[in-house]
Amino acid sequence: MDAWSSIIMVVNILLLIAGWLLFQQAKSDLTARAAQIPVLSEVKALQRSIAALLEQLKLESSQSSAQLEARCLEARDLLAALDRRLEDGREVRTVSKTSRRREAAVAERTSPRATAPEEPPVQENASRYDAVYTLADEGASHSTIAQSTGYSEGEIDLILGLRPKVS
Repeated sequence: MDAWSSIIMVVNILLLIAGWLLFQQAKSDLTARAAQIPVLSEVKALQRSIAALLEQLKLESSQSSAQLEARCLEARDLLAALDRRLEDGREVRTVSKTSRRREAAVAERTSPRATAPEEPPVQENASRYDAVYTLADEGASHSTIAQSTGYSEGEIDLILGLRPKVS
């Protein structure tokens, strides 16, 4: 039994050595974790800062979005007002053009034809379209002439196309 007791003693010594090694490893692990605790607290503090910055960013973006939406609505209102003014201007121009035609028709009906010498239609139209001819001679575009005289662009094309040639 002497051999058995010496084997048991060697096994006990080996177990003590293994326990001591495990204790040393656990001690070094705990020391490393203790050293990491300040780093972990800094990381957590950074996470809180980032969360606060994200909240601030969300708040500012919603405020900017609200301001942008308000400006878009204001721009839409301004565009609608401008469209109304343009439409009113077109109506006034159409009404004045129509009233000029009516006045010309009334004047033609009421004027005595026997007493007035009949002029050739080319000269009558020429004097009627002098503004168109003048603007065209100055190099104005058809749309500019149309806006200035109250005629449509199609009428301007026709008037200039039928313009009598001066030799």
